[in-house]
Amino acid sequence: MDKHSGRPGSLWLELLHRLLDANGGKMNGKFLLAIVVVALLVVVGFVAFRLILVDMILTLKDSR
Repeated sequence: MDKHSGRPGSLWLELLHRLLDANGGKMNGKFLLAIVVVALLVVVGFVAFRLILVDMILTLKDSR
């Protein structure tokens, strides 16, 4: 992790480099699909969290 240290997100870049190195440097379709699915789950989870949070805040404001 010495060449990527100091940059934001360097842990994720280092993890991606290690995964690609373990696979011989090739990115096959299953690996790319797994990355896309995980990214979509993170985005959907974040949006759901924000919607729940906004709903809770608006409910608290209405109850006063």
